[in-house]
Amino acid sequence: METTVETARTGSLTRRGFLTGAVAVGAASALGFAGCAPGATSAASAESSPADVRTYTGSGAGRMGDIMVKVGIADNVIASVEVIKQHETPMIANSALSRIPQLVVRNQSLDIDAVTGATITSFGLKEAIGNALSQAGLSEKDLAKTGKDDGIKAEEPIEADIAVVGGGLTGLVAAVRALQNGKRVALFEETAHLGGSSCVSDGWITGADTIMERAEGIEDSADQFYAFLTQGSEDPAIVPYPEITRTYAETSGPLMDWLDTYVNVDFGERKGGYGLYTPPDQPRIYGVNNGGGSMDMALIELIQSGIREGNASVVLEARATNILKDDGAVSGLEITYADGTVKEFPFKAVIMGTGGYSHNQDMMPYANCGTCSPSTASGHGWELAENAGACMLPPSIYAPYAGGIPNAGFEMRYQANLKFPGAIWVGLEGTRMANEDVPLLAKGAWGKASDNVGYVVFSDAQRIDGLRPIVLTSYLEGELTPWQSAELLDSLVDEGKVAWKADSAVELARAAGIDEAAFAQTIETYNGYCDAGNDADFGRTGLQKLEGALYALKTVPYQLQCTGGIRVNADANVLDASEQPIPGLYAGGEAIGMRQSSAGGQGGCGLGNAATWGYIAADSASAYVG
Repeated sequence: METTVETARTGSLTRRGFLTGAVAVGAASALGFAGCAPGATSAASAESSPADVRTYTGSGAGRMGDIMVKVGIADNVIASVEVIKQHETPMIANSALSRIPQLVVRNQSLDIDAVTGATITSFGLKEAIGNALSQAGLSEKDLAKTGKDDGIKAEEPIEADIAVVGGGLTGLVAAVRALQNGKRVALFEETAHLGGSSCVSDGWITGADTIMERAEGIEDSADQFYAFLTQGSEDPAIVPYPEITRTYAETSGPLMDWLDTYVNVDFGERKGGYGLYTPPDQPRIYGVNNGGGSMDMALIELIQSGIREGNASVVLEARATNILKDDGAVSGLEITYADGTVKEFPFKAVIMGTGGYSHNQDMMPYANCGTCSPSTASGHGWELAENAGACMLPPSIYAPYAGGIPNAGFEMRYQANLKFPGAIWVGLEGTRMANEDVPLLAKGAWGKASDNVGYVVFSDAQRIDGLRPIVLTSYLEGELTPWQSAELLDSLVDEGKVAWKADSAVELARAAGIDEAAFAQTIETYNGYCDAGNDADFGRTGLQKLEGALYALKTVPYQLQCTGGIRVNADANVLDASEQPIPGLYAGGEAIGMRQSSAGGQGGCGLGNAATWGYIAADSASAYVG
């Protein structure tokens, strides 16, 4: 997917301007999510360019692939920077794609701070510009630096009743709902963009007894949804907080109808479906057309209306570093800006939509567990809430998704195709892990594996044109074509870090770190089962012999939602260590953890949990401030 962003030429940049820009490119971003955006250009120019300008191209490594730029240079002056090709995630990268070129031109330097939340894109842009400079025979020291100006003017919020911390789905829903309730809202986001994890999601969301369900003739209810979430159990180990689960089940439908009729989220064909790993009892999972980012954009447009009316403000690159309290009740926020400036602002209530912690390996309950969340899922909200006296629920162990390929640290971009015909799943001990014909077994198999490592093993016999051994975890990128998947496999094999190829089982096991003798025996035994037409170990029916060169892909679990978080009551009111409400403090979404509402791992419940608790928190905070 290639997308580009049109940027301003020069002048002062503001955080509110970036928000306005995000709304302006909303339609293009939505197209970009579907992989249909055309290849327009992104440019920044010097205020007065020399007449004799020569252009040079350069490339750098972005988050989703190479970034290519065209740089205009004359007399050792950078006259212009134009992004001519990139594959970055639109809502996350737009701010960097716009700002970095402008500031390089303005400052005549590559010594520009990375855009918060788009660090990899920022470094990729600077690498590409530096590469173009080298093509011109120049280096950083040859430029006539004009000083370091980040171009961003710190903005203060409006005087508001409610502060929302975090601009992901929970925060966006909370802000829009509070505005609808007639309250003035100030939203703070620590990155340079809105959207959080939802803007990189595929957009599946669930709720019970909705307008869309009834239109399809589906008879559903909050009671049925509750029974599904609790698995019909009253066991505290399965349903630790039944009142929270019940509230989620009962509010999920009204929330979905609100998104449908008030926010005007585009649900495409409006047809419900079932989850992959845990199919629900009813087809109550609905897909947002063009992914979760388009739902974010619909919410942002309503917030923009609130800004124009003077009832809302959005301050980007502003981190909440302390929740202020007066006699035990919330009284405001301490905000730290990107330039280090610290200010305090009074608010009657604060809603926390600060996301999860899956990019913080010290907080993860699994060893070797990856994530699909943005890098800002660092657990900052945990510290913020804990310092405010909140009761915190520790991360719990539950099986995340399986088969992530850790080729870029713990950020999962690629997944081994667990449905690849004929492949087997093998642990470090060299033995098979489960019946490979049943994807539902994968989560448990990887969760029980030594070091949570599983190898997807296949052979030349399975490498058939048209099949994909590797798939993407990111919906925004569309999907790898079969030839792209095969090419990626070969490149990973060449690197020899997470994929290997060998002519014998012993050689492959030695290269991959698998028990050699056991693995060789596993291959021999499995091929014998294929000859006999009977899998005596697991009863698999899709048997294909492993013949020719053998391949192994090293994979780990990866997590979409965190389990632990801020303890709340059914009003989304944050509770203290004595489980008493902290007046004026509310939280929702991944910040409260998926296990609290018994929704961990259920299809559509990630976005459903985020949006529903943002909605509940806004109603409760609105009632509190009066």
